[in-house]
Amino acid sequence: MKQVFDEIRQQWVAATPEEMVRQSWIQRMVKELGFPKELLVVERELKALPHLERHPQPLPTRRIDLLSFAYSDERIFFPLLLVECKVERLSQNVLEQALAYNSFVQARYVAVVNQSHIRLQYQGVEMNRLPSFSELIKVVYG
Repeated sequence: MKQVFDEIRQQWVAATPEEMVRQSWIQRMVKELGFPKELLVVERELKALPHLERHPQPLPTRRIDLLSFAYSDERIFFPLLLVECKVERLSQNVLEQALAYNSFVQARYVAVVNQSHIRLQYQGVEMNRLPSFSELIKVVYG
């Protein structure tokens, strides 16, 4: 099977259709929108996320596609943006799946993406574009 190099995981991965969507968005986020590579996590189980390692309740065995962390002014690490990558149309069910993951992750923003579309949700408001990393941080801090 064809493979693609994932710069975040620093390894070759199978170039499945969903992986190609993920890699496309990683490139956009890093190169066009200023997301720091060192704050991105790709294809990780919930229990392996740094802020959930000591979660008091059992976590489902689910994997998030892409998560961007950020630092607060006090240098506190927090989840900023959870991204669920899909090949298919971005239905309400897909958005609800990402929101269900986020009930554990607690990212400020949740997005579902396919190759050409995005649905981003922040405090119940939905947008059809992904703001830059600095724009998202600015909204968080006012």
